[in-house]
Amino acid sequence: MDFSINLRKLFEQRTLEQRLTLARVERKLDDLTEQGRKNMSKITDWAAQEQADLTAISSTLDSIAAGITALDALITNFQNSPGTLAPSDQAAMDGIQAASHALVQKSGAIVVTPPAPPAPAT
Repeated sequence: MDFSINLRKLFEQRTLEQRLTLARVERKLDDLTEQGRKNMSKITDWAAQEQADLTAISSTLDSIAAGITALDALITNFQNSPGTLAPSDQAAMDGIQAASHALVQKSGAIVVTPPAPPAPAT
C-alpha cells in the first residue's frame, strides 16, 4: 500500500475539527517557512550593504592615511631645509607633525572587517 494512500485514509478518519486544526497548522508552518525565507533574504541584503559600507570606509581611511603621510613628508622636508624657524613656528610645526602621526596610528587601528557570524546553535 502506498504511503500517501495511508495518510489520506488517516486524514479521512479525522473529525472535521481535527482536519481544520491540521489545515491551520499546515498554513502556519507555510507562513513560518516563508517568513524565514524573507528574513534570510533581508539579512543577506543587509550584510552585502554593510560590506560595501565597510569597503568604502576602508578606502577613505587609506586615502586619509596617504594624505597625512604626504603631509608629513612635506613637513619633514621643510624642517630639514636650510635656515631656522622662530621657536614658536618650530613648535607649531612639531605639533602638526605629532598630531598627524597620531591620526595615522588611530586610522590604522580602526577595524573595517565585519565580524564573523556566530556559530549556529546546537
